[in-house]
Amino acid sequence: MSMKQEIENSVKIDYERVLNEEQLYAVKNAEGPCLVLAGAGSGKTRVLTYRTMYLLEHGIPASRICLLTFTNKAAREMVRRIETHFGFVPEGLLAGTFHHVANVFLRRYSKYAGLPSNYIIVDREDALSILKEVSKALLKDGEISPEVAHELLSLSANTCETIRDLIMTKYPQFSHIIARLETVNDAYHKRKRELGVVDYDDLLSFWLKILSMQEPGEKISRQLLYVLVDEYQDTNRIQALILYQLARIHKNIMVVGDDAQAIYSFRGATIQNILEFPKIYPEAKLFYLQTNYRSTPEILHLANKVISHNRYQFPKVLKSIKSSGVKPVIVKCEDKHSESVFVIQRIRQLLETNKPSDIGVLFRSRYQSAEIEIELNKMKIPYVVRGGLRFFEMAHIKDVIAFFRVYHNPKDELSWTRVLNLTKGIGKSSRDKIIDFMKTKNNMDEIISSNGLKLISSAMAGWEKIKNIFKNIKETEKISNQIDIIMDSFYREYLEKNYLDAQQRIADIESLKEIAAGWNNIEELLTQTSLQEYFRGETEQDKGHLTLSTIHQAKGLEWKIVFIVGVCAYHFPHNLQCNDFSGIEEERRIFYVGITRAKEDLYITYYLSDPRNFSYRKSLFIQEIEGNLTEHWFFD
Repeated sequence: MSMKQEIENSVKIDYERVLNEEQLYAVKNAEGPCLVLAGAGSGKTRVLTYRTMYLLEHGIPASRICLLTFTNKAAREMVRRIETHFGFVPEGLLAGTFHHVANVFLRRYSKYAGLPSNYIIVDREDALSILKEVSKALLKDGEISPEVAHELLSLSANTCETIRDLIMTKYPQFSHIIARLETVNDAYHKRKRELGVVDYDDLLSFWLKILSMQEPGEKISRQLLYVLVDEYQDTNRIQALILYQLARIHKNIMVVGDDAQAIYSFRGATIQNILEFPKIYPEAKLFYLQTNYRSTPEILHLANKVISHNRYQFPKVLKSIKSSGVKPVIVKCEDKHSESVFVIQRIRQLLETNKPSDIGVLFRSRYQSAEIEIELNKMKIPYVVRGGLRFFEMAHIKDVIAFFRVYHNPKDELSWTRVLNLTKGIGKSSRDKIIDFMKTKNNMDEIISSNGLKLISSAMAGWEKIKNIFKNIKETEKISNQIDIIMDSFYREYLEKNYLDAQQRIADIESLKEIAAGWNNIEELLTQTSLQEYFRGETEQDKGHLTLSTIHQAKGLEWKIVFIVGVCAYHFPHNLQCNDFSGIEEERRIFYVGITRAKEDLYITYYLSDPRNFSYRKSLFIQEIEGNLTEHWFFD
């Protein structure tokens, strides 16, 4: 029996029964270019899956359908649903990430890209090794790390921006090495050709190149009669160009997304792809999915109010299928510590009738969780940090604390190794000499005043810098000022040269300074940070955990109860995004995504001061929603 006959003989789907009116209309009428605007919690995956099954039931061969997703997990889930209905996976159905599908066609048409058919795909680690090899003679030591250079070249490829334009508009700290980075890029591509390898970015670049050619491009476009795309708001420039070429013959392209959830510009995604879809395809049909299955009406009223302040969007109003619940609560806290105490106290009350896994604590930036983590550990409430390390486990926080560990205990070899590895000019041999030298000293005073260490000139310069840091720490009382000494000596510059997200890491260290303002001395700092590591061991195996997450990491998830903390001016919207209108609008979309994670209860908190007596005011976003949509509490 042919696959077509198997599909014809399978139980027909009762679309009217399994889909709501909005979903049904999109599934049955998505011919030609179509934009499905799927609000949060409205069932976009359902629409993509049933549209695919609708096409199969109506005689479209599986080999002529392409389903593009952003994760392999999403593709597998859609294929699983299709298999559940038909009893088999339709042969030839092309479903996967952009990179997966690119590789399928690049294997078939490799000659058009000038590649051998047996090319090897290198992972990030191997790609970095190649880049390090070709950049040795072109970049000065310590000028920019290979990791950052690789990220810049990758962003340039995915956004279709020149290296010069990318650096001048977003990373001007590297403007002095633009010409050399361009040379490195050329050498990197040349070396990959010699080795017969491609990296992940090449998969998309070469696929676009093939699609743009007349013969292979038209052949591929004619083969893929229907192109369906998930999370279109998260596409970057090169992905949008690929999609345009894929649909250039038949224009049967159905993109599903939500402009209100476009929050990944820092990865190279551009909201312009979804906003300009009707301009690219003037004949495009627009479908709206506005029925929300997740949140109560009260939460959606607030979400609708928030996003209504954005100018550049497709206006939509989410409607709940749930019965009425409680109003979201805006909580004004006297200071940052009070905010943490409120959150923990409220969580303890909620845990009397809820599971820890029902609760999500969300924040705009990673550094905003530090004090809450400390309080959770004190109360022995199990938690997990989604998509990353806990605050005191992050490398840059551990780097700073390592300075204090060796200051307090000069015989701490592990911390000395960490400090010395950061220091320019000190290699392994010099590092080992310094650590052996430390073993002969009893305290930091002896180290600061010592002159007997013999090192090569570059290592000696680094060692003198380290000694000077400890000398200045000794002469300074406040821990926050001691952290400034470490940052100003070289560590801020180290972060800027080694990480594209250096400003985020610097903000994390500023948060450490805030916390440290409540500690009396270095010994207390070390005690408190050691306790965080101890508590980690206690709770790691507990499966019934509460979740801490940035809003970016929380996208696509949901909790019965959500806290959004630190909604203060300069923190949310983030001060680095407040310089232009588009930045503010993206910050508002992030806030919207946070709100729409909540199913039943929502608490939004802000504070008036921090431990350093810096004053804060409520966020612009709170000012925009104050009124009868929320309750207002004060906690001191």
